Amino acid sequence: MRKIRICSNITLLLMLAPVSGAEVRVFTEHLPPFQIDTAGAATGFATDVVRQTFQDAGISYQIEFQSWSRAYQLALRDPNTCIYSISKSKERQALFQWIGELSYNTTAIYGLASRKDIKLHSLEQAKNYVIAVTRDDVTHHYLLQHGFEEGKNLYVLENVSSMLNVLANRRQGIDLVIINDTILKYRAVESGLAPAEFHKQLVLPDLPLDFHLACSLKTPEAVVAPLRRSLQAIKADGRFDKIVSGWSERLN
Repeated sequence: MRKIRICSNITLLLMLAPVSGAEVRVFTEHLPPFQIDTAGAATGFATDVVRQTFQDAGISYQIEFQSWSRAYQLALRDPNTCIYSISKSKERQALFQWIGELSYNTTAIYGLASRKDIKLHSLEQAKNYVIAVTRDDVTHHYLLQHGFEEGKNLYVLENVSSMLNVLANRRQGIDLVIINDTILKYRAVESGLAPAEFHKQLVLPDLPLDFHLACSLKTPEAVVAPLRRSLQAIKADGRFDKIVSGWSERLN
C-alpha cells in the first residue's frame, strides 16, 4: 500500500506541474505599436496581451525578435514555438495552431501625397506601379496571388522598418506600400517623417490584418489548449480591453 500511495503522489505532482517542461520560443518582429523592441525589452499592446496569456497559462516562454520572414519560417518549422502578430489568412489557416485574435485592422495601399500622378481605383490598376512589401508577410502573399510579380511590380523588403523611407526617397523605383493606419503613424514618426506625407490610395477590404497569436503544428496540445483558455479568459474578464485602451491613450 505504501508503494501505491507513493506512486499516486508522484502522479499527482506531475499533473500539477507546469503544462510545458520546455520553454516556448515566441517569435515576433518590431512592429510598433503592436510589438516594440526597445533596448532588448519587448513592449507594445500585443506583447502585453501575449505576456499575460502565457503567464496565466503557467507556460514558460521567451520572446525573440527576428525579421518577419525568419520568424515566420521558424514558427512553421520548429516544435514548441509560437508567433505574433500574424494575420490569419485562408492560406495560413492549416499551417498553424491558432490561439486567438490580438487586434483587427483594415489595410490600404498608400503612396506619397506629393505624387499627384497616381490615382488608384482598383488593385488591377496598381500593377502599373511598384509596390513594396515585407517578405513572407500576408501582403506579400496576397499580391503574389493577385498576379503581381517580384522584380516587375513587386519589391520585397526583409523588414517593414525601412518601408516608408524607401517610399519617401523613391528608392528602387518604389511607388506604393501596403500598410494600416496605426502602423503608418508609428513608422512615420520612427523614420522622422510626417504621416501627412503619405496618402491613402486604395482600401483593401479583402485583406484585413486580423493579427493573432499562433503556434507551430509541432507545438503540443498541452501548450496550445491552456493558451487558448487563457486568452479567452483575459478577454472575458475585461483585462484585454484594459490593455488595449491603455495603449490607445498613449497613441492619442
